[in-house]
Amino acid sequence: MNNFLIGASKFAVSSLRSNHAAPAARLVAARCFSSDGDDEVKTGIIKYFSYKTQFGFILPDGVDKKTHDDNDLIFIHRNDIRAHENADGEKFYPGLKRNQRVAFKVSPPDGNAKCAKAFDLTMANGDLVPPFQKGYLERYTKTQKAKFGDKVFAIMSTCTDQQEMETQIVSAFDEVKENIEKQRAKMERAGMSADE
Repeated sequence: MNNFLIGASKFAVSSLRSNHAAPAARLVAARCFSSDGDDEVKTGIIKYFSYKTQFGFILPDGVDKKTHDDNDLIFIHRNDIRAHENADGEKFYPGLKRNQRVAFKVSPPDGNAKCAKAFDLTMANGDLVPPFQKGYLERYTKTQKAKFGDKVFAIMSTCTDQQEMETQIVSAFDEVKENIEKQRAKMERAGMSADE
């Protein structure tokens, strides 16, 4: 099994191990990928995408959402999503969310993989996938605040000198504040407001 499948969700791994594709899966694979090198754009929905591992799977149109075989899915890696680029040439690679409608081109599976591979992915209407999902900064801020709380707890649990404790807490606060401001600035460089 290819390294890129390590850490994939259980639903994907279980069927990718199978050497016998169902007849319906073979038909879908034939529809989604043809060896004549055509660049036909396909559409589908995001079945699964992990920000942590930076890959996921697409359920192509024409495949039943409830009764599909996991071999019907199309693999997508973050690097195969069309990236936003600002005027300075800085690229912003977006993530995807479940049930998002997308358009993509398909290439054959890599190595021993059972799934075809998507590339040149956009939103279904051809627009670039937003570099940040709605509510991103709010979620990021909450995560940073939770990490700050963990740091303060650790500092207060281990530090015996009052002055040192205060210094470490202020330092941890400044770090969180700086991280949030970096993300806000990154969103602005991508042409998005923090309210999006």
